[in-house]
Amino acid sequence: MLKKLWAALLAAGLGLLIPEHLFAGTRTSNDIVYMRNGDRITCEIKSLSQGQLTVKPGYSNSAIVLDWTKVDRIQSAQQFLITDPDGKLYDGSLAGESGSLVVKGNTTNTLNPENVIQIDQLGTTFLRRFRGDADVGTSFARSNSQQTLTLQTDLGYQSASYIASINSSSQFASQQETNDTNETTLKSQVYRQLGESNWYSGGLANFLSSTEQQISLRSTLGAAITRRQIFTNKTNLNFVGGLAYTNERDSGNGMAQSRKNALDSVFATQYSTFRFDSMTFNTSFWLYPSITSAGRVRFTLNQDVYYKFFSDFYIRFSFYDNYDNRPVVGTPSNNLGGTTSFGWSFH
Repeated sequence: MLKKLWAALLAAGLGLLIPEHLFAGTRTSNDIVYMRNGDRITCEIKSLSQGQLTVKPGYSNSAIVLDWTKVDRIQSAQQFLITDPDGKLYDGSLAGESGSLVVKGNTTNTLNPENVIQIDQLGTTFLRRFRGDADVGTSFARSNSQQTLTLQTDLGYQSASYIASINSSSQFASQQETNDTNETTLKSQVYRQLGESNWYSGGLANFLSSTEQQISLRSTLGAAITRRQIFTNKTNLNFVGGLAYTNERDSGNGMAQSRKNALDSVFATQYSTFRFDSMTFNTSFWLYPSITSAGRVRFTLNQDVYYKFFSDFYIRFSFYDNYDNRPVVGTPSNNLGGTTSFGWSFH
């Protein structure tokens, strides 16, 4: 099961690297960005996220990032999806005078730029709606021949009605005269907006494999609702609640203290805060109090710090903790660790 999921994720990642003209028409570089200092940039507007407007001039081989607060106005005849702090979505072309953004679609809406949280490309290709990152880290110790490898990927998608994400992390370690170990997690969510509100409903699928806790595969599948409590250019805070079915297959070396199949409640908090051209802090906490196995509680905690040092390249410092108050006999309740990796983000 886990191998199939990894294959699907890899296929999605490779798809993002395939030239887009193989899928659909290419967007032009005729958009215009007017800066408050009087500069004018003719380019392709790619996205706005976390206070950063990403554009690609026709004379440049790579995209550049602009501080949204330094932008006076933008205009484009191409199609975009715009999100405001209340979660309301607008789609259409972009225009406007100084101090305003006019979205021309089926209806015309005039927005204050301070209330524009995200801008995403729409229309020409399915792939243009993805954004994410991928990073890798490794280390080697000669004294005991210890080698470690870390792989992490994040993939997000948004359309006029849906938001989705896949987050994966794997750590592999080998050391002389000991067994190899690995820790793999994958969390995926798909939600549909409820009306024009900050509420979304949908499904989730979370997976865990850990040699340290002797878990061959723990699969959690369920339905949930989520609320975007805070949604600004600097800070995002989401709350998730729902029900899930959990199936757990332990490795042959241990005996589980709990049932293999259980109905769990699910609660999550997802928080991120960002400083322009500096650092991003992401925290994700998932809590699983069991309904059918009374008294059993599990949680996963992930803390990531990103530091962008050049263009779309960054360093990531990560900490994780997987907790189970009724683990497999002979294994620890907490399995925690930290990693450092280098990566690249894409829009």
